[in-house]
Amino acid sequence: MTTATRLSSFFSREQARCPTCLERIPRGADPCPECGESTKLPVPSASRLSIADDPPGASWLHMHWRPLVTLGAIGALILTGVILRHLAPDRFAPSRAASARATVPTCPSPCWNGEACQLGRCVWQKPNDVGHLAAVPSVSGPFPLPKDASDTLLLDDERFAVALLSGAQIRSARTGEVLSLLSEAPQARRLHRVGDMVYATAPQRIYVFHAGTPRVLKTIEVGSLVGDLVPDPSGRRVLASLPAAHAVAIIATEYHAEIDRIQFGDDPVGPLAVDDSGARAITTTGQVPLAGLRDPAGGAVYAFDPSRLGWDQDRVRASQLGNPVSVLMTPDGDLSLVALRAESALVPLRWQPSGAIRQEGDRIPTCREPEHIDLVRSERRAILRCNEGRAIQVLDLTQLTALQTIELHGRAADLAVSPDNAQAAVAVNSEGAGSLALIDLRTYAVSTVPLGAEPTRVSFSPDGRAVIALSERSKVTWVIR
Repeated sequence: MTTATRLSSFFSREQARCPTCLERIPRGADPCPECGESTKLPVPSASRLSIADDPPGASWLHMHWRPLVTLGAIGALILTGVILRHLAPDRFAPSRAASARATVPTCPSPCWNGEACQLGRCVWQKPNDVGHLAAVPSVSGPFPLPKDASDTLLLDDERFAVALLSGAQIRSARTGEVLSLLSEAPQARRLHRVGDMVYATAPQRIYVFHAGTPRVLKTIEVGSLVGDLVPDPSGRRVLASLPAAHAVAIIATEYHAEIDRIQFGDDPVGPLAVDDSGARAITTTGQVPLAGLRDPAGGAVYAFDPSRLGWDQDRVRASQLGNPVSVLMTPDGDLSLVALRAESALVPLRWQPSGAIRQEGDRIPTCREPEHIDLVRSERRAILRCNEGRAIQVLDLTQLTALQTIELHGRAADLAVSPDNAQAAVAVNSEGAGSLALIDLRTYAVSTVPLGAEPTRVSFSPDGRAVIALSERSKVTWVIR
């Protein structure tokens, strides 16, 4: 036995622990020299103390094996991950997310409002709350109207408005009965939907009333008859052409008041078109003549900026012989198409960064007497209505070529495109009889809804699930669902 072992054994035999302070004291000492308490206090329990002493003769490994095992398990887990990462195939290749972002094709040109870039192509996203008529719709009517009726407009699924000399009537779309009369809007001629509001044009003024409230909220004095009224897509401005005043009035929809007027010399401007930004607009001097009269030989178009004041305008005039009766502008404001009724042609106009316009290539031949051109945002197309040609043409705005010509059994008097851009409704007149032609803009299939008289005006409801057709000659209207 070594000397250290003998000393340790000696001290362990000659010493004991104080039951109070647990310090080592000489065996048999009473009281404890460390805390002064008696060493002969009774033990409260025979069980082990709450804080046990180190077991006699315990090694360091015996006292610390638990943390060693925990640290070893953590180290083994980390080492396993490093080894698996080292053995993984293509461990030095870029991540899939980065490679996917690098390989996704981008669209060659900016997408229009309402479009999304998908696989290098701008695709129009149809709103969720709009639609079009069913394949076999139901017809309510005909509803007889007063002799002074000049226009109708669907307010919702249950009501429609009628423009009269005595005011604007609100009628039931189910029975045609009169619900109310807006006598504060006398001599109303045309009804236009502007967001939640309805603008009723009259010879000297514009009446404003809410679609859900049968009362006039504002009267805008313009001092002239309104030729065409077009709201910009943002809903903040409305452009109203005043042919007799040779001007275009700019109306703010926030408070329904005219904020500016742009003059165009001696030209009686009429049809209007504006892009989605509201910074580019175009107007023409053409008009559809009365039945039996010839088209005027001249004509012109004006390019202007509605966002600038009238005195700060750079009005660009371009002569367009052939009676330009309708105009279309793409949402990005890059291209405009002018329909020449007398020439049976379309003139493409390309906008320059300076604000000027330049003819893009040759004229595009169309069916006879094109009278109205409208935008079909899906697939970036345009639809053209021809009166004498008795046809509807669909054009590709990207290639400026005709995609389809749809022959009709009568004259196309009016045209409307559904809000989801999937259907076109055409008012067709044929020798005293009339019908509504529904054209599927994807397959170009045509279905016909017979009507008892010749419809002259047609328009969709805000959600596109109903159409109202008006016969200005017979003074009756129908609601098609």
